[in-house]
Amino acid sequence: MKKYFLPIALCFSVLTFNAQNGGIKVYKSQGNAALSNQNLFQSLVGEGIILKSYSVSKAPSDEAFGFFEDSKSVLGMKKGLIMTTGAIGALGSTNTSPAMSNMRHENPTARYDSHEPPSLRSFELEKLIKTGKKTFDACVLEMDIVPTADTLSFNYVFASEEYDEFVGTDFNDVFAFFITGEGITGEKNLAVIPGTEIPVSVNTINNGQSGSLGRNSSNPSYYISNVSGHIAIEYDGLTKLMEIRQPVTPYKTYHIKLAIADVSDNSYDSGVLIEGKSFISYKKSYSALFGKNSCELEKEYKTFLNGLAAQYKNQKGKILITGHTDNEGTEEKNEQLSCCRANAVAEYFKDKGIEASRLIIECKGETAPAYSNGTEEGKAWNRRVDIKLLGDDEQYNATKKLDVVKDEKTKVISNFPNPFNGYTTIESYIEETVKDAYYVISDMTGSKIKTIHLMERGKTGAQLDGSLLANGTYFATLVIDGQNGGTVKMVVTH
Repeated sequence: MKKYFLPIALCFSVLTFNAQNGGIKVYKSQGNAALSNQNLFQSLVGEGIILKSYSVSKAPSDEAFGFFEDSKSVLGMKKGLIMTTGAIGALGSTNTSPAMSNMRHENPTARYDSHEPPSLRSFELEKLIKTGKKTFDACVLEMDIVPTADTLSFNYVFASEEYDEFVGTDFNDVFAFFITGEGITGEKNLAVIPGTEIPVSVNTINNGQSGSLGRNSSNPSYYISNVSGHIAIEYDGLTKLMEIRQPVTPYKTYHIKLAIADVSDNSYDSGVLIEGKSFISYKKSYSALFGKNSCELEKEYKTFLNGLAAQYKNQKGKILITGHTDNEGTEEKNEQLSCCRANAVAEYFKDKGIEASRLIIECKGETAPAYSNGTEEGKAWNRRVDIKLLGDDEQYNATKKLDVVKDEKTKVISNFPNPFNGYTTIESYIEETVKDAYYVISDMTGSKIKTIHLMERGKTGAQLDGSLLANGTYFATLVIDGQNGGTVKMVVTH
């Protein structure tokens, strides 16, 4: 099946923008400090996570990703990063088009060409969906992080114009959050249906299709239809707020690859919104349940919180307290109720001697159910406050200080393994006074393949994925404040 659409509906004149036609605002990542790519990646990282490096591996345009803000928090997120298969300029409005395909591209004619350039395909996503279909308009962002506790967590929402008319077809737009590192076999996708290994996509979370094809629904409890335009974003449908949790080893480096792409053709855009500061690591997680329409702590949970307060009072690290509700009542009332519940727990902790500066309060309302609201039992479990003891970077920073070598000069040291066919780690030493440091990865002809920006000082490094590179010799050149800091030669063998 081929999708047809009118080009006049697809072109947008906004180049640098702050789209404010609805509750959700979007901002293009630009060169100025406030809206830089560096700030964009840093905006994702919360407590217990160190950002070591970041890179933009591929994007259909420089408007394929950027910042979003939503003061009303209708998706359960107030701000964060948005990445798309088109451009973000038309997203900050109510749903005005059933088939948005934003032509903000390096090569706009690619939209009408079934042979997408390899640079705009995601071979990782094609392998993930296992259908043999090509991907188009891929946007891939990567970063190296260090968790300081044993569980990594973050929140996201997937949205698409493919809903609902192309549910169950080959136009199964998809995304993934790949992770590699200690304790993980190969490259693991974290964006899956809870309790399964099924990737989140148009075909795996939806409310079915009521048209001539009559597709059945798939995991509808995670789906929100926006055909009516009641949510101030252009997409026709989206998932509820989804939480990712992954066991990790504290103080080890993990590589994260965020990837989204159109499938089978390059029309009808999709996007993913990742909550700002939601990349966290934590040591322990608990929940306290509440009665219907109540934010009063019951006696059994007061006893439970007494024990937690006694345990946590003399420990380091902040405590994240997140309030939730079931779906009864209005969204506005439920957000207020979730805040009341979270504050009840926070006040109880403060009364038991935990410093207020250690407490972080979030209000999610009904946007992040842990269980289905289709049953009374599920609703009871959703009337909760989640409590997480977050990781602390003090031990990591103390270790980093030991890496400082007197009179050591900034330089690239080595990469290992070498030769390699998967990931290799490029190591450097960077003086504290260096303002800007990054690697330029190039091939034998001198053509630049990618740039990896380094955030740490002292002994540091970044991981490079060589699985998609052709066999041959490559170079990693360290650039420090505009000057050459040395080069290492790397060999890829498959």
